[in-house]
Amino acid sequence: MTLYLSNAFSLAMIPHGGLLKITELQDEQVKDLIKNPFVSVVGHKATADFISLLLQLEVAMNRIAVSLQEGDKVIVMQLQSRLEEGKILSPEELSSIKYKWMLVEVLEG
Repeated sequence: MTLYLSNAFSLAMIPHGGLLKITELQDEQVKDLIKNPFVSVVGHKATADFISLLLQLEVAMNRIAVSLQEGDKVIVMQLQSRLEEGKILSPEELSSIKYKWMLVEVLEG
């Protein structure tokens, strides 16, 4: 089982299909989960910096493709508004946007 931390989720991450469980989390629940080893797959530096501030630990930018397997989990920090195309926000700009955390678990795959 691998635990990923991401700023996005795509069905392309589960190339063979599967059964997913999706749960909304609060900041403290995320902090508890990432006490375990995790792989950052946050694709933008400003977003990685913002998540680092939220979680009070270093989250690296790591723009890689992910192929989830049964038992894998992804904690997703999801912005609650759509950005303009090509817009990259600073950590200050990100802090003014509402967000929520989602835990995606691959139960079968």
